[in-house]
Amino acid sequence: RTALDQTCFELILNSKKNSPHRMQSTSCRTVTNTKDYHNTWVIENYSKIKNQKLTSIEFSGTNQQGTWLTWSFEYEPVENSLAIRTTAQINVRSKNESVKQNCQIECVIGEKLSYLSDTLSEVTGPKILGNFNIAYKDIDRISKCSRSDSVQLRFKVTFIAHGLESGSTVQLPKLPQSTLADNFAEMLTRKQFTDITITVGCQSFRAHKAILAARSKVFAAMFQHDMQESQQNELKITDVEPRVFEQILRYIYTDKVDGLPRMAHELLAAADKYDLARLKVMCEVQLFEGISAESATKTLLFADLHGANELKTRTIEFIARNLKAVSNWEEFCRARPDLVGEILKKASSNN
Repeated sequence: RTALDQTCFELILNSKKNSPHRMQSTSCRTVTNTKDYHNTWVIENYSKIKNQKLTSIEFSGTNQQGTWLTWSFEYEPVENSLAIRTTAQINVRSKNESVKQNCQIECVIGEKLSYLSDTLSEVTGPKILGNFNIAYKDIDRISKCSRSDSVQLRFKVTFIAHGLESGSTVQLPKLPQSTLADNFAEMLTRKQFTDITITVGCQSFRAHKAILAARSKVFAAMFQHDMQESQQNELKITDVEPRVFEQILRYIYTDKVDGLPRMAHELLAAADKYDLARLKVMCEVQLFEGISAESATKTLLFADLHGANELKTRTIEFIARNLKAVSNWEEFCRARPDLVGEILKKASSNN
């Protein structure tokens, strides 16, 4: 008994409970709205006051929700570790209390210097909405180029609002049922393009070697080697009944069988012979579902003979729990003492 045997057994056993479902697709969209304000701050006589902290007038406007906001700009010299002022920090400060606002600030000084702040998320006032560090030498160069020793700072204050539009659910078209099995069944029934005759007892079946070889390694080996079956396109089978082989062919072409409950034992043997693994597990599941005190010993013999390990394990467990009710027990004990030993061992472990 292997984990693979148990997995295949459980998958087929549970597949009867699964039902198809329709697919659906759900989508949503995040929309970003922006609102810009352009402000200008001119600092005159810059060279005389560049080492002082300066503040602009208050600017104001509304955000996307109509809330009135107020902000101002600050110029503040910054000293390095040697107490030398080498940079100036420009702050954009909110004057509002308890207002959350996403914003981004762009600052342009002169004609070429441009600075962009990171987008700040949910800033609550009064706080800095954005800031920039600007080298003294850059501002000095601009002020010296100005006739009035002035520096002009142009700001673009952008308020950002994100909105999530409600999602929509689209019912996708129902996937049509596959017709592959029906198409192959029609080929078998109509005998279209067949290239081999299989004789089973007194009955003959026409089939397609390519399909047989694709589904069964045993058939593939017959047709690949220089055997009589490959040369004459004829095959004789003597150890399978015609009614059973008819269902073997049906399974090979359609993955289905008719009358599985009536011939599960025979189909199990044939599936083992032709290496049809899925059909073999289907038979195991059917035999276990229909197990009874009358059929248990026969099922165990078939499971042991054909390597149906999961079925063998479960049948031994069934017999071990129902020893007194099992039919033909004495005859079975004489015929298969090895299996009887496994049953008794299991029965003793249950007690």
